[in-house]
Amino acid sequence: MGSAKLWNTRFAQLFCIEATLQFGLYLTRPLIAGYAVSLGASLTLAGFLAGLLAAAALAARPASGIVADRLGKKDLLSVSCGLFAVSALGCALFRSIPLMALFLTLQGFAFAFKSTVVVSLASLVVPEERVGSGVGWLGVAYTIACALGPAFGSLVGDMAGYAGAFATSGALLSAGFVMAVLFKTPPAAEVRASSGGRLRGKPSDWLYGPALPLSAIAGLLMVAQGVTSSFVLVVGEMRGIEGAPLYFLLYSLATATARPLAGRISDARGVHAVAVPMMMLAAFGMLAAAFVDSFAGIAAAGVCMGAGQGSAYCALQAESVRGVSKDRVGRAANTFYLGPDLCMGLGPVLGGFVLQAAGAAALFLFNATAVLTGLGLLVVCGRRRADSAS
Repeated sequence: MGSAKLWNTRFAQLFCIEATLQFGLYLTRPLIAGYAVSLGASLTLAGFLAGLLAAAALAARPASGIVADRLGKKDLLSVSCGLFAVSALGCALFRSIPLMALFLTLQGFAFAFKSTVVVSLASLVVPEERVGSGVGWLGVAYTIACALGPAFGSLVGDMAGYAGAFATSGALLSAGFVMAVLFKTPPAAEVRASSGGRLRGKPSDWLYGPALPLSAIAGLLMVAQGVTSSFVLVVGEMRGIEGAPLYFLLYSLATATARPLAGRISDARGVHAVAVPMMMLAAFGMLAAAFVDSFAGIAAAGVCMGAGQGSAYCALQAESVRGVSKDRVGRAANTFYLGPDLCMGLGPVLGGFVLQAAGAAALFLFNATAVLTGLGLLVVCGRRRADSAS
């Protein structure tokens, strides 16, 4: 295992593509609602537009896996990058709410295909025994973009306006498009699933069954992550904690530090060696936030969620594509995203109800319950797999 090289030329190129795309996308995430309001949208409509990318991505998920398997992955990556660039530049050039909605919808569709293809390619360009490490490093690219992109976007927006920020995003995404076009995929990436004629609507045409439990577990993790990210500042105001925004910095630092190590451990010892203790750590962070009514609770939540949720998610995602045949890896990667996408949308809705009805402590207890439920599901699935193997 020690001789298997992770950072080959193709993986380094893929990492650069992912980092550039994620940074370009997150640069404008905090600006969408404000841009819409400046164009005359109501706050309700602005909120709808801000969530349109995620909604469009979720709508495209059922098709993105099978399309990734049946079409060339490089071509699909290039098309996705091109749509990203066109959408961002369109938002910069055309100051129109309907066109903005159209461009954000296209960006959401492209995001669904891009995320599926990138994970699929990662499983093909690194040695099979290093898949966990590869997925972990791709997660670092996302974490860095999530931590730095919004701040840089806000700075550009203050200096050059909303249109200037979207133009800057478009330039970065165009660079990602060029890198995607120049990316040389291995022959395995062009292995395509047999079409067998038209799709018949069977679940196996669209989903990869073994990845569904992993998707559900990751979704429960994302309930806690999504709820905390959405309401930690509100909780800070309710409790009078001035340092609550530092949660995001601590979360990002912990995730960026832990994910590569988690990938290496999952490669060497399996998904349970990482996911079980790290999900317990994430639950502990939520319990600390529930019962410690000060900045210490928020800080513990940021570190424990960053290391715990980030590491467990990385290990689960790597497991979803590990050992999958080349012509089904797109469906496996896509199936995994269904749970996180769905729960990231539903989690804050449920969390808002809990916060309003029962307060901040109940909110974090709700998050801990979601994580521990996912942990229980992981243990049950592991036992069933062991029983079937024996």
